[in-house]
Amino acid sequence: MEGNIFPQIETVFRSPVGDATRACYVDAVKGCLLKILPKNFFSTKTQDADALEDLNEQFQNTLPIIKTVPSDEGHELSFFLVCKFRPNAFKFFYEMFSRWLVPGKRLDVLLLYTSDFKLPELGDSVYTVCELVINVEDPVDLPEIHCNLPIIEMEARIGVESAYHARRILEIKGFTADEKTAVIHEYVAYLVRKSPQRFDRGLFTEMQHVLVICPDEFKKGRDSRVLSRIIGTHYVFRKELLDLVKEIHDKRHLKVRLFRSKATIDGEVKSVLSVLVGLNFLRDKEIFEEQHLLTAIQNYMPAVKSVKGSFFANRRGTEHVCTVYFEIEKTTGEEFTASEIKLLRQELIVDLKDRIGHLMHPVFMPRNEEEIMRNVLALSNQIKYIKDLPQVFISFDQQTQNDLFFNIIIVRVVMPGSLSIQDMFEKKSSFIEYMHERTKMLGMLRKKYTKEATIFRLKMPSKHFLRRDHSIDLTKARQFIVDELTHVTGEFRDYNGGMISKQNELLCGIRELLSLDGIKYNELLLENFFYSLHPAIMRTVLEAQALKALFIMMLKSVNAGLFSGEKYSLEIEKDHRFVYVMIITKEESLKKEIFKGLKKMPRESAALASSFVHVYEMPCIGYIYRSEDPIHQDAFMRALTLSVKDWEENQLLATTE
Repeated sequence: MEGNIFPQIETVFRSPVGDATRACYVDAVKGCLLKILPKNFFSTKTQDADALEDLNEQFQNTLPIIKTVPSDEGHELSFFLVCKFRPNAFKFFYEMFSRWLVPGKRLDVLLLYTSDFKLPELGDSVYTVCELVINVEDPVDLPEIHCNLPIIEMEARIGVESAYHARRILEIKGFTADEKTAVIHEYVAYLVRKSPQRFDRGLFTEMQHVLVICPDEFKKGRDSRVLSRIIGTHYVFRKELLDLVKEIHDKRHLKVRLFRSKATIDGEVKSVLSVLVGLNFLRDKEIFEEQHLLTAIQNYMPAVKSVKGSFFANRRGTEHVCTVYFEIEKTTGEEFTASEIKLLRQELIVDLKDRIGHLMHPVFMPRNEEEIMRNVLALSNQIKYIKDLPQVFISFDQQTQNDLFFNIIIVRVVMPGSLSIQDMFEKKSSFIEYMHERTKMLGMLRKKYTKEATIFRLKMPSKHFLRRDHSIDLTKARQFIVDELTHVTGEFRDYNGGMISKQNELLCGIRELLSLDGIKYNELLLENFFYSLHPAIMRTVLEAQALKALFIMMLKSVNAGLFSGEKYSLEIEKDHRFVYVMIITKEESLKKEIFKGLKKMPRESAALASSFVHVYEMPCIGYIYRSEDPIHQDAFMRALTLSVKDWEENQLLATTE
């Protein structure tokens, strides 16, 4: 068949009015195609299958087509589009040409026409045609429009074919808050449709919750991809954690996800690391805040800081599950490397379990003046000669939200020309604040030298003495007081700090032995293990080597864990001087049975030390039995194993009854 053959056009919609209405739309589509396509594009001499296939291929290769047609008057511009069907492609086309031809100014749209159609003779594909007519009221805008037009046309061709690129282009140009929310909503709906097994309608609730708790500045500075990723991760973490808690409610569950992102802060685009954490709380007063997370990260990467306003916690009602989002940046402004991110992924999942904080009620305890006077008299009795060292009594007084307070009593012999304690503090620079209360004369030595008592308080910031779980390390704070007093007043005798000093020496000895052997350990765990030793005298008299051996046994037992169905694990080691025992169990009855069995065994008072500490929710019971007599060692091990055997028999009887 010869001549110009225009393919049949079929609208996708079915008009309820009738064929006449549909014919009008068909004519409009045909008119747009004739304006857009090259002249005689559909001209063919034959209509056989091969010719139509070639014509279809040629048509597909030309898409998408975007064409600009100026009016004769010059103040109107017509923009045409033909592309393969994509949901909301026409909306993107409308936004690009009405809003971004003159950035910051939305142009007046006189006409907008769009329709989806088919060309049945060329296949079943669906296409979209659009016509947009814009009125340019201000002639000054025309040069800018002609300058921007090539870029807008290029971006429009990319965006009408890909929803992803359309979002990226509009984000770069600047979404309004409502437009960004609409894009996020569209992406969430896409996830629910694509992965119904992983995402259900609850994802929309998560989206609304996250967008409400996020500050407006935060949402403004992050693109929709990052916000959508945050929402999706919060939803997945919450869902998985709730399932885990339902299965094992008394165990800490923790999830971490890290990814690089960009954030616009005060008009500057910065490279940041997004950190998402999900965890469950085991007790009502537990908290997990920005400082807990930042200090954990700085433990591995000191040269980082938090991005202001990036932290938010997502916890619903009385749920014991919480998800948090946080951003960090390098102080140098550099991007995070793959190896740095890998390190954090490996370490944070364990480290953060020790960073959970606890809300504590403030303690009200009026000062006991009678006790203070008894301590003053006790210190005074220690000074009998003019060359005796000053006697110092240090006691913890109070903790406020940001500070620690200690009561200090110093009794000394005042030599001629000596400065007062207050003057000494004023002369020496220190971040400790001196708070004078009173000075009292206690008598004379040789009828010439005054024996004086100075009572005062010292105030210092508590942030310097936080442990990994954000509890206050009073031992460390007290030692700092001792060091500062020595710096200010000179050498003195720490009247009530002898045992504390011995404990510090032993703990430092254990640290040194672990470091020499290259053993990796958790500092907080070591401290908890050491201060759980009972009786307390064992924290001063036991050998560091023995405590190191028991601590390593505990680390190995925890790493091995309990097999499914196991109620306990028992490890026993011995050398020529000690027997070491490490038991992991949640069975209270087993702990009582062992305690009862060992209590019956005759031994010296300083022969047995015990420890009890929770390691990642795993109760660990340790024993060190000191004896160089093999018979006594065997008797201890026999008593222990018999206690365990008796418990197992009792458990078996209980299940059979």
